[in-house]
Amino acid sequence: MKPKLLLGLALVLSGGFNGCTTVQPSAAQVLYHNAKYDFTFSLPGSWRGYSVLTERWDGEYYSPALDKTVVAGHGQEIVLRHPQWTASAPCQDIPILIFTRAQWDALKQGKLWPSHYAGGVMDEMWHNRKYVFAVSSRYNADDSVRGWKEADDIVNRNLAAHPEPTLYPNP
Repeated sequence: MKPKLLLGLALVLSGGFNGCTTVQPSAAQVLYHNAKYDFTFSLPGSWRGYSVLTERWDGEYYSPALDKTVVAGHGQEIVLRHPQWTASAPCQDIPILIFTRAQWDALKQGKLWPSHYAGGVMDEMWHNRKYVFAVSSRYNADDSVRGWKEADDIVNRNLAAHPEPTLYPNP
């Protein structure tokens, strides 16, 4: 490797570019587990001390018959927050939306959409017998937020750890 590339790699691994501590190759993993939804998500050791926020998403659709937007359901959103996050210097959150299988079918049929995720697509990370766990393709669209790339890498590592086919394969 060229010296500049090695220096850049060292800065990325040390968190030198974005201020949020990033993954160290030897760092022990931290697991978030939600027993209610039978859901486990792996985080790098640098996220030790992370916080969990729970929010409610409302699913809407436009009804031509009523000529208005109608709330068609709601569900849970789990937000994993980096331990170095502050209001004055936020790090990228990892928001995971939880759908029942029926809600996921409705979303895929255009009958339901989480209202605060306009644009983009909802990507299935994986599912179990009762629930589908998803992330918006636009959750980290603001690349000025510290740690957005790290969050993307974490989501992709979790996707790779669950190689089963999705309920609705992409064409």
